[in-house]
Amino acid sequence: MPQIDPGTLYAVRGARFDQVQPFAFDRGPIGCVLLHGFTAAPKEMRPLGDYLAERNFTVRGVRIAGHATCPQDLARTTWRDWVASARTTIDELRTRCTQVWGIGLSMGGLISLYLAEQQQLDGVIALAPPILTPDKRAPIARFIWPFKPYSFKDFADLQDQQALAHHADYALFPTRSVAQLYDLIRHTRRDLARVRTPLLLILARQDRVVSIGNGDYIFDRVGSTDKTRIVLERGGHIITEDFDKDVAFEKISHFLAERTCG
Repeated sequence: MPQIDPGTLYAVRGARFDQVQPFAFDRGPIGCVLLHGFTAAPKEMRPLGDYLAERNFTVRGVRIAGHATCPQDLARTTWRDWVASARTTIDELRTRCTQVWGIGLSMGGLISLYLAEQQQLDGVIALAPPILTPDKRAPIARFIWPFKPYSFKDFADLQDQQALAHHADYALFPTRSVAQLYDLIRHTRRDLARVRTPLLLILARQDRVVSIGNGDYIFDRVGSTDKTRIVLERGGHIITEDFDKDVAFEKISHFLAERTCG
């Protein structure tokens, strides 16, 4: 799995360079591609990756293009580059696994849904995917970015303060990348009916970034007949690091095991 060039400008808050690398565990025949969120890093998916590897799932924690280095790198990428990062890992797992599932947080869940629309996954587990525009400024970001290329980003929506102190993400939003995220949302939203794989949606009631309504919108429009929606009562947007993460991990493992045994 490709690593980040140590010579690259590094500007990730909350984590050292060595903590934000992609990760891989070769275990059983079911492959799980773990995809992090917008401006974040593979580190936020590592707790789930460790949990699944302990239960004999083969795991890949992807570093999505432009992430876990510096905001300037992210500004040079498009949403198609982000999707390509996931697709490359899916293709690699196809050579060793009988099934490949996409498991993503926020933008990572959105990418998983998009790839399911392209019939490239055997199942999807999406945690807090933003199918409805999370920021009303996003539709006009493409007009703004030549004049205001970056804006300051609040700290992640985590209620667990200890986890917040170690959350890895950028302190800046590249405005061009916000426009790209909006394009990814639009492309994914229009073809939700093409998602026909098993689908688990997990939302957090206290999430200040992606409301439960996003899950309702997806659940009502996907073509999947095997679909489940779960709402966690504690914690914020970063479900994999916040309160109730253990509940989420157990639900994910159970959902996978029920549909992949044998």
